Amino acid sequence: MQTADLLLVNGRFLTMEDAQPTAEAVAIRAGKLLYVGTADGAKAYADEKTDVIDLQGHVAAPAFLECHTHPSDYAKVLSLLNCRGENTASPEKLLACIRRKAAETPKGEWIVASGYDEGSFRDGPVPVTNEFLDRAAPEHPLVISRICGHICALNSMAMRVGGIDEAFLQEHPGCTGFRDENGRLNGQFSSNVKGFLPIPAVTVAQLEEGFMQVQETYFKNGITTSADMSVKQDFLGMLEKLDLQKQLKLRIGFYHSANAKSVAVSRPKAAATLGMRTGFGSEKLRFLGFKYFLDGSMGGKTAAISVPYLGEPENFGRFENNQEQLNESVLLALNAGVQTAIHAIGDRAIEMALKAYEYAKENGADFRALRCRVEHLEIPTEDHIRRIRELELAVGLSSAFIYSLGDSHITAIGQERLTHAFPAKTLMDRGIPVACNCDCPVCEVNPLLGIYAMVTRTTVRGQSFGGNADRIDRLRALEAYTKNAAYLLWCDDVLGTLKAGKNADIVVFEDDYLNVPDEELKNVRVRMTMQNGEIVYRKNN
Repeated sequence: MQTADLLLVNGRFLTMEDAQPTAEAVAIRAGKLLYVGTADGAKAYADEKTDVIDLQGHVAAPAFLECHTHPSDYAKVLSLLNCRGENTASPEKLLACIRRKAAETPKGEWIVASGYDEGSFRDGPVPVTNEFLDRAAPEHPLVISRICGHICALNSMAMRVGGIDEAFLQEHPGCTGFRDENGRLNGQFSSNVKGFLPIPAVTVAQLEEGFMQVQETYFKNGITTSADMSVKQDFLGMLEKLDLQKQLKLRIGFYHSANAKSVAVSRPKAAATLGMRTGFGSEKLRFLGFKYFLDGSMGGKTAAISVPYLGEPENFGRFENNQEQLNESVLLALNAGVQTAIHAIGDRAIEMALKAYEYAKENGADFRALRCRVEHLEIPTEDHIRRIRELELAVGLSSAFIYSLGDSHITAIGQERLTHAFPAKTLMDRGIPVACNCDCPVCEVNPLLGIYAMVTRTTVRGQSFGGNADRIDRLRALEAYTKNAAYLLWCDDVLGTLKAGKNADIVVFEDDYLNVPDEELKNVRVRMTMQNGEIVYRKNN
């Protein structure tokens, strides 16, 4: 019999394995689970060299997997002015945050910020326009990204310095400007406008420093494996270097964007030519597939919907892609044996995504084994859910939006249309693989907030989010962040459940995950995170 390097005993393990849902102890050898079961059974694998950790009755589970985040964007955000959280609680607080930065920045230098959310202002939404921003930084060019990542706001100096005006929009039809009641540009634009601004680039040193913080934040929240849903090339190069240097600990499955016209076809063709397939790479850094954006965000009123936004009878959102281009690109990717993930929030965008998959199927692509994904899926119709099941697709459900962004979604389309938004229960009951996520840095990278949202369907302000029709229990919610997430990320053979032979990736909770009231789920803390049998985070008592 093999002997264990480490035993974890006196725990309440939630294995997420149907055949053995709970356990008392585990034995670990060379980073893998040697045994999962009773305390006596685990002790049989010990000798005098085996270390033992007493979990003192704490609940443990497979470590979390975040199936849809953006660590490359998060690393860059950490080098910018952070206007999230309390800083976006009111217009005055947002302006005060910017004024503090302006006071320490030489006049004329850029201020680049992120994280505003007008839907989170306590007294109701106030548009973040150029005139609004001028009140805080009239002598600095300023650009600030909305929390959704699909919209940015520029002050007047930034518009002048960047040449962002009517002529610019005519020359760049892919860029969109928002307007006031008189039809004039109000300083809000689609996020791709930022690419045309003379903003100082984030340095490699800043990027690496930011990623090290990102990695520790993920571990602190019980996450050992994540996706990067549209990895940036400079970030990917940095990750490859860190991987070679054995400094990359967080596992990352990355997706290349195939959205822009210049790469929508060229990247899938390159994958086919090079023979790149889903799963290519190392244990810590793997290529998984291609990511497509179809629409914007519900809170930003840019998600593509069939019924207009409340109070805006002409606003049905917008598309970031067209059907013909999407069809061709997705077909190329699937024929190359590469997984695809399609961002579709509004019902019109979901329809476009499903038509692309149906087109691929009609043209001979057998993609059932690729675990193709529809991402976010806020307001699908019953017909959409039926077709998702027939196409054998998986869903990356952004449950954290309910808690963190839900108030702005209520303002945008109203409670009735949210009754079956992010329909976790309906999807799971139909046998559709559902994994949940936070879409960090859109939302805080904390799976317990997403779990709380699925169990209670309650926003950060305490509002009901469309009622309780699609609530699920906490064990199903945990499955969406472990077993199901591993399936979407193509690592369910080694992660997602606690079973002999799998990697010893374990999260131990400080608070009683099984028995705290539903309302307290969002406050459950992580006591310890283990990856491959190594403790990568331990809470200081």
